[in-house]
Amino acid sequence: MRRTLNLGRRASVAVWIAVMAPGLIMATSLGVEAASWAAAKVAVQRAADVSAVAGAINYLATSNQQTATTFAARMAQLNGASGTTTPTWNSTTHTLTDNMISAAIVPGYTGSGTALQVTVQKSIAATMSKVFSSTGTYTVTGIGTAQLITTVGAGSGGQPCLLALAGGVTGVTSGNDITETGSGSTTATNCTIRSNTGVKLSGSGSMTAQGVYAGGAISQTGSGSITGTQYPSDGQIPDPYAGNTTLQTALTSANGATGSGAINCSGSGGSGACTGPSGSFSCGATVCTLQPGTYTSLSATGSVGITLNSGLYVFTGNVSVTGSGSVSGSSITILMAAGTGTGNKLSITGSGSVSLSAATTAGATGGQIPGILFASLTTSTLGGLNGSGSAPFVGVTYLPNAAMSYTGSGSSGSAGCQQLIAKTISLTGSGSFDATSCSPYGTAAFTSVAGTSTTTARVVR
Repeated sequence: MRRTLNLGRRASVAVWIAVMAPGLIMATSLGVEAASWAAAKVAVQRAADVSAVAGAINYLATSNQQTATTFAARMAQLNGASGTTTPTWNSTTHTLTDNMISAAIVPGYTGSGTALQVTVQKSIAATMSKVFSSTGTYTVTGIGTAQLITTVGAGSGGQPCLLALAGGVTGVTSGNDITETGSGSTTATNCTIRSNTGVKLSGSGSMTAQGVYAGGAISQTGSGSITGTQYPSDGQIPDPYAGNTTLQTALTSANGATGSGAINCSGSGGSGACTGPSGSFSCGATVCTLQPGTYTSLSATGSVGITLNSGLYVFTGNVSVTGSGSVSGSSITILMAAGTGTGNKLSITGSGSVSLSAATTAGATGGQIPGILFASLTTSTLGGLNGSGSAPFVGVTYLPNAAMSYTGSGSSGSAGCQQLIAKTISLTGSGSFDATSCSPYGTAAFTSVAGTSTTTARVVR
């Protein structure tokens, strides 16, 4: 009886195995087929990524969209993708079609820039899955996108407070765009002096800085001296404010502005000391106070004192202040329209005291541009600035296309932020410059030696 029962159980198990075996075999086969799909997906994705990087590198070298996408398609073929010998290029969509491969130039996904996107497809024949579906093949797709990304390494050499841009001409290092003559001294103890061409010191004066950097030569004649490490033939740096949209837009607007009239001040003060548009000024016994606005020009002579109320001043013509009167103003920005030759001159000279300062970032509530004291795109040879007060010009004087003369006899004062940027700079007298306390003014931070730029192709998607 017990033996019969055991045989019965064995027979039942055998029957159960016989019934279930086809399902088990089918499930195993479906698992193997699904695994092949996953492996194919990994392979086509890898091919798409590698090809996108290769195409982006080719585009960096050639700047040719069709050449770069063709190179990417060929790389995909080398990695197992099915292509042709004669791919089709669509110049409108910037896309190359190559059988199971497509490559396209697309906008970058990370910031601005160019990217190259490669799509690779592969058909896989259905096996066991055909039992459940009429589909004979399945398509797996991989999409790789590589972008050209530029990174700029940190520069070196410290913050310049005197910068001669040489008119933005790169690679030309002959000439001397920073010169000092006479017996005066230029002091930039806490910052550097940088010329994109040469630096020349003549006479018996002195030049003191953390470092003196030049794209060309640094030369001395006479008995003068240069204190600070000298770096001749040390490349060039770009205009640090070329990308400042606020400043460049304001300068463009100034170039097209229409002045309400000229302000002319003379004598020693009083009610008739100034003439000009209504509401543009008010005069006391010895001082006339100007109001922000857009004017044709400003001319001040004699011993009358001129005070500029805080705000933005735009002049479409000359700004000329001479004589023995004082000139003062805080939290101001003065913009001048561009001119050529002898037009649109900036000249603040004379024997009186000068004390002008730009607005801080917190104080720029009247249209001022933080940190910018004077600015113009003029190409004129300017008359010059004479800083003779305890804090003559606090902020940035930005004249990238102009020849600028600075005749100083004072220091930058406790504010510690006095920078001059021009096409060329001529120094006489005894002036001081500084950049240690420019942070409240939001001025551009840049170095005497530009950082190196590196462009690489990276998979971004």
